[in-house]
Amino acid sequence: MQTQATSTFELTTETSNDTSSQVSASEPLVMQIIVRRDLFDKEKWGHGPLMAQAAHAATAVLHETRDRVETIDYLADLKNMRKVVLQTPDASTLGKLSAALSSTDPSPIPHYLWTEQPENVPTCIAIAPNRKEKSIRRALDKSSCRLWRSD
Repeated sequence: MQTQATSTFELTTETSNDTSSQVSASEPLVMQIIVRRDLFDKEKWGHGPLMAQAAHAATAVLHETRDRVETIDYLADLKNMRKVVLQTPDASTLGKLSAALSSTDPSPIPHYLWTEQPENVPTCIAIAPNRKEKSIRRALDKSSCRLWRSD
């Protein structure tokens, strides 16, 4: 498989500094990576190819958000980076998640939807480093995101 990114990423110049009502600044920064479960269960993609997809999305979102305060802080503390890998059922729920993240108020949540090329298959989303704001938790819940289980 050849990989090339197709992004639904929307870069905003605002940071999430205005989230005091939603989350404490002492909450650690985390990156959520959401992978389509059907690629593993039904399409029989192996763990290795799925890990590569997650790595592509994570790298892309860090690059695209490299000027955000949260990303700078996240990258400055390499030994304490936190990531969580979640699963969503299929392409439909992955697309709904991307749409929900793009349409949050007051500004979109920075994320990167990785699309495998040349097949044009959306595989996963990486959300830029964040403090698990309520709007992110809500979007993940509405898109049936759960912790990845390899069973």
